[in-house]
This record gives sequence, C-alpha cells and structure tokens, in this order.
Amino acid sequence: MKFKASKLRNYFFILVLSIVFHSCNEDYNTVGYDLISTNAFETDRIKLPVFSYQKESLTDIQTNGLVVQQLGTIDVPNVGRSSAYIISQLNMPTTNFFGLYSPSDELGVEDNARAIAENEQVTSAYLEIPFLNNVRDQDGDGVIDSLDEDPLSITSDSDGDSISDALETQNGTNPLSKDSDGDGILDFEDTDNSGYQAENREYDVDSIFGNRNASFNLKVEELTYFLNTLNPEENFESIQSYYTSRDFYEEDFVGEILYDDIYQLDLNELRINYKEDDPETDVDETSQVETRRSPRIRVPLDIDFFQRRFIDIEGSDSLASTSQFKEYMRGIYIRAESTSDDLYMLLNFSLANIVVNYEYDIYNDNDTPNDTSDFSIDRDERNFFLTPGITINHLKNSQFNPEISQVVNQTEGSSKIFSKGGIGLLSSIELFGKHSDGSADAKLQELRENNWLVNEASLVFYVDPESVSNWSSNNPIANRLYLYNKRDTAPLLDYFSDLTFDNTKTNAGKFNHGGILEYSDDGTPYRYKFRITQHINNLLRKDSTNVALGLVVAANINDYSTIKARSTDETKEILYPTTSVLNPLSSVLVGSHPAEGLEEFKIELELIYTDYSN
Repeated sequence: MKFKASKLRNYFFILVLSIVFHSCNEDYNTVGYDLISTNAFETDRIKLPVFSYQKESLTDIQTNGLVVQQLGTIDVPNVGRSSAYIISQLNMPTTNFFGLYSPSDELGVEDNARAIAENEQVTSAYLEIPFLNNVRDQDGDGVIDSLDEDPLSITSDSDGDSISDALETQNGTNPLSKDSDGDGILDFEDTDNSGYQAENREYDVDSIFGNRNASFNLKVEELTYFLNTLNPEENFESIQSYYTSRDFYEEDFVGEILYDDIYQLDLNELRINYKEDDPETDVDETSQVETRRSPRIRVPLDIDFFQRRFIDIEGSDSLASTSQFKEYMRGIYIRAESTSDDLYMLLNFSLANIVVNYEYDIYNDNDTPNDTSDFSIDRDERNFFLTPGITINHLKNSQFNPEISQVVNQTEGSSKIFSKGGIGLLSSIELFGKHSDGSADAKLQELRENNWLVNEASLVFYVDPESVSNWSSNNPIANRLYLYNKRDTAPLLDYFSDLTFDNTKTNAGKFNHGGILEYSDDGTPYRYKFRITQHINNLLRKDSTNVALGLVVAANINDYSTIKARSTDETKEILYPTTSVLNPLSSVLVGSHPAEGLEEFKIELELIYTDYSN
C-alpha cells in the first residue's frame, strides 16, 4: 500500500504532537505538584481587638403580644431580684346563651315541647395554663430523650426489663416501668398488662427556674381596666402598645377574687377520669381516664362569679358581641406571692383557658315523640371556654447589684458585661477596636489591604470566674446568648446561613453559629462562642459597615423578632430582641478591659485565615 504525501505528513504531525503533549503533561504534573506543596497559600491565625461597653439598661419594655408569659419571683445571681405577674383580657364564649335554647325560646315555643326553662347552673370553673415541655425523641422509640437511657439508640431499654423501649411502646406497655400494670408480675413474664393504660404519657417540663417544689400563694382576680386593641392617642389607627412599667394592680383596677390559696406545682400529666360508670360494661369507668392533658397549672375558680356574670345574663347585650363583652368582662390578674423559695415560670399562655362547666334541664321524650305521657326532665351538662385576648406581663426588677451601675458608667471599655433578660441589661460590642476614636477604622483598613480569606472567625466571651466561684448546678445561668446588628436589630449573616435546628427542644438550633454556654472540665460555666465568619468576610472583602453589635441573653434562638423598649441611654423608643425579654436569667462576662488578673479572659476575636499575598 502506498501513502500519499499529505497523509504521511499528517501522521508525522500527530506523532510529534503526541510526543510534545506527553512531555508537557509531565511538566504540568511537576509544576502542579510544586504549586500545591509549597507555602504559597499560608494559613495562620490572629487575635484582634474588641471593645465592649455597657452604658445602657432597659427602663421599660412592651409586653403585650408575647406568646409565652412569665410568673413568679426569683433571685438572679449577681444581678438582683425579678418578679412577674400576668394581666389577660378574656375572649367571649361562642354564643350569648347557654343550654339548647335562648331565654326567649325557653319561655315557650308553639308546637315545641322541648323548649323548656333550662335552669342552667355552673358546676365548676377551672383556669388552666400549660407549662412548656421538651418532647424531643431522637431515636423515635417513644421515650423522650431526657428519660431515655440512650436517646440515640432504638434498642435502648430504659427500665432494664430486657424489653427495648421501642418494643414496649409498640406492645402498649410502659418503657419506663418494669411492671407496667403494677400487678407484681414483671413485664418480661406478664402475659396480661391490660391494666396499664398505654395512652399515659411522661413529660419533661421546661423553663421553670428555682425550686419546683416551692409553695406559693396563687391569686386570680378580676381586672377592671379596659384594654384597648387600638391606640386612642393615634386616632385608633395603630395597635396599642402596653408597657410593663404600668402596674394596673397598684393603680387599683381590681375587682372580685376568683381564687386565692396556697398552691404547689404538679408536673405530671393531667388525667381526669369518667364521672359515671357505664352499667352495661364490666369495667368501672370511674377508674378510667377520659381526658389527658399536658402538665399545667389548674385551679378552681369561684363558680358563683361565673353564674352571676354569665349564666344569669344569657341573651343580654353584654354577651351580644365581642366588643360589648370585652367592655363588660375586662379580664383577670394572675399573681404568685409569698413563695416558700425562688420559683419563676415561663408558661404557654397561648393555650391557656378558663373552662366553665354547667348543667341544665333537658326534655327527654324517651324515644316516644308522639306520646307525651312518659316524658321526663333530665339534667345534661355542657361547657364553654374563655380564652386569652390582649395579654400583658408586668415585670419588675429590685435589689439590683450596685456593681452594675459602676460598669455602666465605665467609658473606656467595660471590665465586665452584665447580661440579663426580662427588663434587661444589654451590652454593645465593637469589633477591631473603639469606633469613636477611629482605631477600629484604622485596623479594619489595615486588614482589608491584606489578601486574606477568613476560614473561620470566632467571637468568644468568657464567664467572669468570680461570678461562678461558688457555682453549683442549682444556680440558674443563661444557657444561651444572642448577637445582633445593633443598627437595625437584625441577626448576623452567619445566623441566617446556619440551618441546623431542633424544633423539639427549647432554645435549640443554630449550633454552628453558637452562643451556647460551654462548661469547663470541672462542670463550671466557662464561655460562649459565636462563629461569625461570613460577617467578618463581608467586612474585609465587601466593605460592609462595621456597626456595633448588641449582646443579650436568649430564650429562643429561632426567634429574631423585636419589640419596643426604652433604655437609660435613649430618649426615644428603641427596638429590642423579643428573645431576651423571655429569658429571666443572666450571665456575667469578662469585658474588653478586665480587672487585673483577668486579662486572659477578655473578649477574643480570633481569625483563622488563608493569605494569598505570597
């Protein structure tokens, strides 16, 4: 076979190209290896200045519109005493008459023998306020984590009866008891556990601070002050704000007493048995649970009050509309006084209610509607509910630590940071130095001139060692802090990018961004650490404004809403994180200018960065 010259040249060109490519590929690999193996990209870390000051504290906050309400009294370590009571408007029942018929129909309706005088009578009235509960069950075995021997294992056996929690939940026995039905025969051998009611639940009640066994005088009284929904000072065109500084109780807007007695918390599931036994069954229904509710405050209220104020005026104008009802029945106070020990509660008030039970006469034709000779008048039972309307928390601080005033007056950087919720204490944090003297701007500009990529930026606050020198697990301390942009009260970018969450546990989630209390090896509160990498990169690489940051305690890290507040440093209203209002606890931190001997605990801003300038 003969090749044409042009084809021969093409094959020669391809051969040469292959040789060149192979040689270049070896050079490329060598060069690439050298590039990666050298120190052209240097990773290093640096600690940068931070300036803290605490020239303001809250004097007043708006407390209407909060879902969670606070009740009780507690001594907050290193700060002072906090107390709270609840003022709540009531929403009317769903009807303005009771029983089956309105008062006019009870007087007699032609051709309706059933329309009789019903003689309604209140039999009971209860105020119920649920607690907050942890319901986290990571392994899904039917036992909440706080009671689970191994919350991460589906094969855990919390009661040690050789039957896994998951299997006991499936079989309808109690995974927290070796003898579910209490008959003396252990579950492992028992072939009949029908005496155990599998619907029973165990709860982990959350957000109760102090001594849960303390007794106190619980009072429920009538509110006689009318709470407007709209602001009359702004021509009823905006929502009315209610501030905690106004004490309607001290202003004597108090009516009748509905409950006044010594009370002690019951943190077990509320179980209410059937009232009557069904004679047609072999089971005594009065020993069986008809209703189960989560743990709650539950107190009986004065039935005569509800008889007079509701049943006896059925059909009247006072019950004709929502607005007329709120003018008529203005609300209640709920107060806890004379506690035997510190006790402070966060309550799920959005689910609170007053349930009023009443009996009434009902016409019974005994299934012979055409024969009136065997009719009877029987008693039946119904109920109605009153639910919260406008609700206000009255919060009060007293016996404040005088050292707080000294720290507030420090102008060249605070030695300590007193952070407290409720009518709280907040601190300001300025990164890279003091903003007002230009040192922060100079340092930031210096950093911007470097060709750095920040891999991780951490802002670390150390707990003041003196404040926890005699600390024990019984001493309350804020388990979480919240850091935000003080100019517009928005969270930092790192907050929004952190999608870690746990909606079954209070104040969980945002684990990467942090702010969670860490403990030292001996179990003492040690520090709070925030990762603010995106925030710092924006300052260095995108020329974002280096605004002051606010630091407060947090009750729910997933709530970044704000409310109105007034502070000692402001003549006008400011916006304040709602999450801090709902946490009564505190933490004392070492500031940017600590006292002698505490220098190693001052606030740190640490950057781990890669330098591309070489």
